[in-house]
Amino acid sequence: MRRIGISSGSGGGLRLVLLVLVLLVAVLALAAAGCGGDDEEGDGGAPAGDGDAAGTVAFLLPENVTPRWEGPDRENFTSNLQELAPDAEIIVSNAVNDPARQLQQAEQALTQGAEVLVVAAVDQEAAGRIVQIAEQQDVPVIAYDRLIQNAPLDYYVTFDGRAVGEAQGQWLVENTEEGDRVAVINGSTTDDNAHWFKEGYDSVLDPLFESGERVEVDDQFVPGWEPTRAQQIMEQILTRTNNGVDAVLSANDGMAGGIIAALDAQGLAGEVPVTGQDATVEGVQRIILGTQGMSIFKDIREQAEAAAQIVAALLAGEEPDPGLFGEPQNNGEVDVQSVLLPVVAIDTDNLQELFDSGFVTQEEACEGVPAGTGPC
Repeated sequence: MRRIGISSGSGGGLRLVLLVLVLLVAVLALAAAGCGGDDEEGDGGAPAGDGDAAGTVAFLLPENVTPRWEGPDRENFTSNLQELAPDAEIIVSNAVNDPARQLQQAEQALTQGAEVLVVAAVDQEAAGRIVQIAEQQDVPVIAYDRLIQNAPLDYYVTFDGRAVGEAQGQWLVENTEEGDRVAVINGSTTDDNAHWFKEGYDSVLDPLFESGERVEVDDQFVPGWEPTRAQQIMEQILTRTNNGVDAVLSANDGMAGGIIAALDAQGLAGEVPVTGQDATVEGVQRIILGTQGMSIFKDIREQAEAAAQIVAALLAGEEPDPGLFGEPQNNGEVDVQSVLLPVVAIDTDNLQELFDSGFVTQEEACEGVPAGTGPC
């Protein structure tokens, strides 16, 4: 049998080819390992999905008479979303208390390609149409601060409204006496939060009104939370009762400013305890001056951040972090995944807590306040 042999010359060439192949395989293996290592280290870098969180989001604000909307809400939402989703486009619109205008703004945002709507509703019922139109285009809607009723809403980010009202009512009880006459000035009837707050302070005050320990002299809602309208209502109450008011439950700081202006015209500012909400700079200044008794500190920075986290996840095609959500809230049609944030009652006893948070600084609160007044 004839054997086929390999000469020594051809053997050297083959060994060279084999060596090249071995080196090539090794290089490819190292490259593959390097790619796999990057994937595994994703948890140690930016949150998953951040690189893909791009698209357009509309932030629809309700009005511009309350300082928070065009101030901390707008500023903190946009800054948080820009950090979480740098490639996202943000459309911000203000409806200036006009439900029809807010609907038009939502429709325009959808036409511009908005993939998520964040809506602080002017009217809790009318805004349901926004949700319905968005649902037809598979665009999720986040109700911001105010629940949207009777619609297939996706998410809700707010503060515990009942706790707000309970804190206001409890403070008023602690700072009045048996037989004192109380005027109740609620927010807008079209804002679900106004009813939620009222549910809280009514739970504290109504038993006292029924027993006669306190006397309710009036209970009115203020259209659009307008401070000037709150002032007019307070003036009418003072005229009708011949200044027979010993305390005022004001649902927020903006209205408290109008109410206190009416009291001041009768020489009663600082004599009649007045509540508030939102811990605005103006409200805190009045607390220092003694014309407003308290406010509710709701850290809007946390609210804006939670909303931005939900939006960033949705833009990335992911489910929002389940850890954000607490007890679902029913809006008359569905149980809505809800973020319910805590609140803190602020008065002269714990103003430092507010200052320490940085939400309102002592320098801001003391601007224009006479030196030697309270912490100023």
